[in-house]
Amino acid sequence: MPVQQSIGFIGIGIMGFHMARRLAGAGYRVTAWNRTGAKAQPLREFGVDIAAAAADAVRDADITIVMVADGPSSDEVIFGAGGETGILRQMREGSVLLVMSSIPVETAAAQGKAAEARNIHYLDAPVSGGEPGARDGKMTIMAGGDAQAFKDLQPVFSVLGRSTYVGRAGTGSLAKLANQVIVGNTIQTVAEALLLVEAGGADPNAVI
Repeated sequence: MPVQQSIGFIGIGIMGFHMARRLAGAGYRVTAWNRTGAKAQPLREFGVDIAAAAADAVRDADITIVMVADGPSSDEVIFGAGGETGILRQMREGSVLLVMSSIPVETAAAQGKAAEARNIHYLDAPVSGGEPGARDGKMTIMAGGDAQAFKDLQPVFSVLGRSTYVGRAGTGSLAKLANQVIVGNTIQTVAEALLLVEAGGADPNAVI
């Protein structure tokens, strides 16, 4: 996709701020919205337009990125009250809805189905890497959903980090969950091993 494309960015938290900043710096036309508007205002310095309402950020966007706290927050902004007032009804047919929040698998699958019904391409693409990864464009992105949209969005993903396609809508969230399980189990295993070493009288630092 050419860098002149427009992006509506919903959710300017710690990571969202850096993501929107990097995308604007790469030449995308970024319009951002955040529930607490003051948090988005500093992005003006980096060429990001600030919308007064979420609908204004997404109405003319080629790509809409949602980076909010969790599943319920993403459903609220996408569907709105009773499914009638969210951004999904404001987005253009043929545009892309890219949900980069960490959300439940079933939430992503339902969002993908609803987007498809409106001829909107959907990807759930949660990230890892924290604030440093967002700031430096080194996040790990696990994406599920529309395979062609994933291919088309490679220039966008490359600004933010390293992306991997894992399957249908919901599998990006599943991959993120699996990654968290692996990391958690690894930390626990290493901790138990070091306790064993220490109990046996060896120096844990030397073992590491």
